Amino acid sequence: MKALLLAALTLTLPAFGQQKIKKIKVAPLVSYESAGQPYANMITAKLMSYLVKDGVTVIENDSDSDADAVLAVTYQLVTLPDSYGNVAHVRFTGAVRLTDKDGEILWADEVRNRPFVQSASSGFAENVAKKVSAFLASQK
Repeated sequence: MKALLLAALTLTLPAFGQQKIKKIKVAPLVSYESAGQPYANMITAKLMSYLVKDGVTVIENDSDSDADAVLAVTYQLVTLPDSYGNVAHVRFTGAVRLTDKDGEILWADEVRNRPFVQSASSGFAENVAKKVSAFLASQK
């Protein structure tokens, strides 16, 4: 009887160290250099849109207390010139991490936009959202 009760209790309790992430707050994006900082708000808006499209609940208020996790992105804008010195390609590359309420890193990765996309910022935001969504799906 005690073994059956213990088994029932352990099935109803969440696994140690495993938490269910339902709501994410996207922290303000940070650029490595000042040239990329004007893109931060645009990429943040695109990232939030892609996350919502993927079924992730995103918190927009300034309080982290409602969120189960915080998504932080630090990125760099890289411009690649053509043979005449004109900007031929723009790329975004960055480091992404998802932390819990206590600041413990739950997931981290490096993300880039796909080469030769029409919009480098959209490609970057979409890739971040896909990786975050894949991580969240693996936690279910």
